[in-house]
Amino acid sequence: MRTVSLRRRVVRVGVAAVVLVLAGVDTFVYLSVRDHLLDNLGRLLDSRAGLAQRFGPDFTPYEVARLAGSEVRVSVLAPDGTPIMNSVDHSQPPDAPVPKARPGLTRRIVLPDGNVVLLIATHHNMDRTLRQVLWSELFGTVVGLGLATLLLSRASRFALRPIDTVVATARRIQSGRTGERLRPDRTDTELGRMAEAFDEMLDGLEAALAEARASDEAARRFLAEAAHQLRTPIAGIQASVEALPAVRDDAERDELLASVAREAARAGRRVAALLRMARLDQGGETVRRGCDVVALSREETERIAGLAPGLRVAFHPDRPSLIVDVDPDGVREALANLLDNARRHARGEVTVRFSRGPRAFELRVEDDGAGVLAGDSERVFERFVSLDGHGGTGLGLAIARGIARAHGGDVRYGEDGFVMAIPFPEPPNSFLPAVPEVPLKKRSATP
Repeated sequence: MRTVSLRRRVVRVGVAAVVLVLAGVDTFVYLSVRDHLLDNLGRLLDSRAGLAQRFGPDFTPYEVARLAGSEVRVSVLAPDGTPIMNSVDHSQPPDAPVPKARPGLTRRIVLPDGNVVLLIATHHNMDRTLRQVLWSELFGTVVGLGLATLLLSRASRFALRPIDTVVATARRIQSGRTGERLRPDRTDTELGRMAEAFDEMLDGLEAALAEARASDEAARRFLAEAAHQLRTPIAGIQASVEALPAVRDDAERDELLASVAREAARAGRRVAALLRMARLDQGGETVRRGCDVVALSREETERIAGLAPGLRVAFHPDRPSLIVDVDPDGVREALANLLDNARRHARGEVTVRFSRGPRAFELRVEDDGAGVLAGDSERVFERFVSLDGHGGTGLGLAIARGIARAHGGDVRYGEDGFVMAIPFPEPPNSFLPAVPEVPLKKRSATP
């Protein structure tokens, strides 16, 4: 972008416009004066020609003198073109030739005796008048350009003052005074549109800055919580490893090795959860493909039943099959986190209910645990929150909600348990009639 002086540019453009206007006016005035003078000379010649016709054939120097004047020369010529007499033009030497007349400034009167009276309008006075007009116009143009330059220079400072206001506002904002705005009273003018765009830009920049600060703070908090979460298993591993060289009993050594394995697995689960949470924060796109979500939900329910043989786990779908376009791995992971939460808090039963709505399918995960208090129904989805210390990472429910929201849905805590709703990207391409549901009265547990 060329950073030329806008004030100088305005002055130059204004002066150029004044030059064009003055040149047009000067040309018009000059041509008008010239045409007016020519018309006057033509009328003068017509009047003298009429007078010559009234004088008759006998021309004397007296009649010639009456016809002549400062602007008209008279010549009486014989039929063969021989000059008989001429008027005297005191502005020219006596032996000066007869001037050549301009077109339209000559009159020929043929007398009855064959002689010709030639009336020629001299244009010395007209040329002098036109030169005076030209010099006057030139002087007026120079004076007018000087005044226009001075006035435009001063007017440009006043006209461009709003730009100085924009610059001053930008510098105040740069110095740290956020919240400064131009707030134009009109937005249908050039300056108004510029000020409105400037304010909108500042709003966007401040919103982006606030979002960046919030993101940075969230990242710092996330790292601090992650370090805190990993410190415990790492400390356990370190303590067990440091104690191994001093242990002589095989049973105690095996117990220490088992402790190392448990803490390593615990740290691995937390690292995997942290990586998954980081990917969700980056807003990665879901890879959708056709999937039977009823079969997927049944498989995850059976997996949990295998991990918790002491619990009664039931799956109640409202149809045997439903194929929709989703991210199967993401839905499986979200449901697994909800089921793991229910398995840790259930007393004896875990129930999964699948239902299809007009625009989404829902998965309800219920258990007969203590439930979630009304004031904690949203807090349980915060990262690293564990309300009753049952050994979770505090990320499972947050990951489940993040996956559901990546699909355009959500996870919430209802009266009977956690509900995951995921909308259909497209109408399901196959579904079968509903299957009767076996009613179970269960309550959801706290994480």
